[in-house]
Amino acid sequence: MKKTIIKKGLLIVSILAIFFAVWYSLQKQEGSDYQREGRSLIDKIETFRQTEHRLPNSVKELGLEEPMNNGPYYEKKDSINYIVFFAVGFDETYIYYSDKNEWKKEH
Repeated sequence: MKKTIIKKGLLIVSILAIFFAVWYSLQKQEGSDYQREGRSLIDKIETFRQTEHRLPNSVKELGLEEPMNNGPYYEKKDSINYIVFFAVGFDETYIYYSDKNEWKKEH
């Protein structure tokens, strides 16, 4: 009986470990997907900045339409800083900060 309980416990722990490993991998992949998709928009913004010597006021100046899904969205913060972001789920946002050149997930 003790061996059966131990085997069941090990099975449960193994299943949970696999579940969390897969979940963590998917979370990490999600961030990479957003960064890759956002990089395309960031490159267009930076090309615009180099040629026009200013930031675009909206994505329309880049020849793009505002997205109707989770993003990427562009927001000009001031004359030199901007953010590119994705609305993820109900209360999460994945944001690129141009002044820090980094992505952050915020709740």
